[in-house]
Amino acid sequence: MMVASSNGVVAWRRRDVKDDPVLAILGGDRRRPARLADKRLMRVLRCFGDVAVGAETVRTQPELVLSPQQPGDEPAPQLFAFREGAGLPRQPRNIVYSVFGRLPLGHRIFTTPGIEPLVVTTPLGVTELKRRAAGGPPPPMLVENLLDPAALRRAHARLFAEAGVRYLDCEGGQTVLTALHAAGLLDEVFVTITPFRVSETDHEGVVTTFDFETEGARLIAEGHAVADETWRFRRWRFSER
Repeated sequence: MMVASSNGVVAWRRRDVKDDPVLAILGGDRRRPARLADKRLMRVLRCFGDVAVGAETVRTQPELVLSPQQPGDEPAPQLFAFREGAGLPRQPRNIVYSVFGRLPLGHRIFTTPGIEPLVVTTPLGVTELKRRAAGGPPPPMLVENLLDPAALRRAHARLFAEAGVRYLDCEGGQTVLTALHAAGLLDEVFVTITPFRVSETDHEGVVTTFDFETEGARLIAEGHAVADETWRFRRWRFSER
């Protein structure tokens, strides 16, 4: 799942900590009804299995926990009831993709009671994570050469065989989703398109989302926020598996 501006921008190289692409693309106002709808959709998608993000997302979002109810959220007992009814653990496993292991191990994903982290990384990442653990235990890791599409497919086969993963909701970023797509692992993408346009000339390192139709994806669902129909919620399918 991801959020994109009206012209498809999903990220750029930050100038400083206040230069937050996600907040800009979402329009800033956390109370905006359509933005609340986007947040609720994200929380619902976290109910069906385990959840993954890339290392950059972890580094830039210190408050992030991949849970149906993040710290600070309103209570969501119905979402946890869904997981219980489906025979799933109360919390989804929090999976982080990291090539180099440059992760802040004090992050909430690694310190929140009840959250089970798993870092999918490379041999180089293992060395860095052990260094950052400073003699303590590093987070659980699954090790493959993530830069090789075949090895990335092998990593996902191991997630299923060794970690019991069945459904994986990847919340990005685009670098991770592009790698998963190149490896033939990306089945569907849920994308929220906001009405806000981003000037690409105002930023460096601009990243855009897929050109879904060119990539062979099929639009299988589209919705709007009742409170603001300028926000579009689309579901694209790459794979018919």
